[in-house]
Amino acid sequence: MSYLFNLSCVLPEHKNTQEQLALYMQEQYGFNEEEKKRLRTMYARSGIEYRYSCISDFSETTSSKELFIGEDEPSVSNRMEIFFRKGFPLLAQAAKKSCVDPNQITHLITVSCTGMAAPGLDLLLCKELNLPLEVNRSSVNFMGCYAYFHALKIADAYCKANPNAQVLVAGIELCTLHFNKINTTDQLAANLLFGDGAAACLVSAQKPSHNKYFHIHQFYSAIIPKGEQDMAWRIDEKGFLMTLSAYIPQLIEEGISAIVGKALETSGLSKDTIIHWAFHPGGRKILDKIVSELALENNLPKASYDVLKQVGNLSSVTLVFVLNQLLNDEKYSPNQTTFAAGFGPGLTIETMVLNK
Repeated sequence: MSYLFNLSCVLPEHKNTQEQLALYMQEQYGFNEEEKKRLRTMYARSGIEYRYSCISDFSETTSSKELFIGEDEPSVSNRMEIFFRKGFPLLAQAAKKSCVDPNQITHLITVSCTGMAAPGLDLLLCKELNLPLEVNRSSVNFMGCYAYFHALKIADAYCKANPNAQVLVAGIELCTLHFNKINTTDQLAANLLFGDGAAACLVSAQKPSHNKYFHIHQFYSAIIPKGEQDMAWRIDEKGFLMTLSAYIPQLIEEGISAIVGKALETSGLSKDTIIHWAFHPGGRKILDKIVSELALENNLPKASYDVLKQVGNLSSVTLVFVLNQLLNDEKYSPNQTTFAAGFGPGLTIETMVLNK
């Protein structure tokens, strides 16, 4: 058995309203008045009020630019330099909040799809937190929005194999470093959705002494092959370029019912036994399609909508923000079954049952 607790979520300093970001984007693209109006409408209907960035480039309150200077797109190396300079302090802050006793950590898993290097985040954290030199390290990189599910799978396996396992899972996503002025529908959608954030948690084979925890019961994943080309993430000379098709909500709508049904059946559960639904808020349309397809109007995934509204899509670490909101609700109990799901390139759907 394994337990998930000590969740911590950290946001960078630059907070931008979605309205403010719409104005910034329309000027970057040099749109005409009709295109500007259409873009502002998209942002107003996104279900997002605020997004955070590790850089000041998108803020109206400052004239200083850190990355997007001039007409040329920043190089990948420039983006990665800022990723480690700005991102690692956020990751370390989240990890320190989760890691009460570094000497007890047996395993470390780092997660990111927006930046990487070797030596990487894992070794930097070992040094910063003064973790034991023999700590087992793993990294989950470039898997997209469902990457944290994979990290938790690995942590769960460690705990099942070792009754003394204490696994620190820490992730950082600086999506705004990959803003790109390519005028495509996919890039416009990516620029509308994503923000920056860091998150960490502990996964242990030992039950904590308090009630603010999740018991990890089971994982289930499936691929929707039809969506292979509709969500993708590749490295280009100009940066990390995202494919984010307008058909994704429809593809998820078509596949979600069967996949959730199979995941529940595998866990010996029915939809009526789920108290909390924790879907990755990939976008407002995605959440709306899921609610409609699963008939969840009377049991809305409120935490998912709230996180989308407050911070946007933070790629992989968004899962921790959603679970943290559930965990900190005054009515939360570890006896309440939670069903979590995330979506990413492939098109892949990952699910997790907690507290059966």
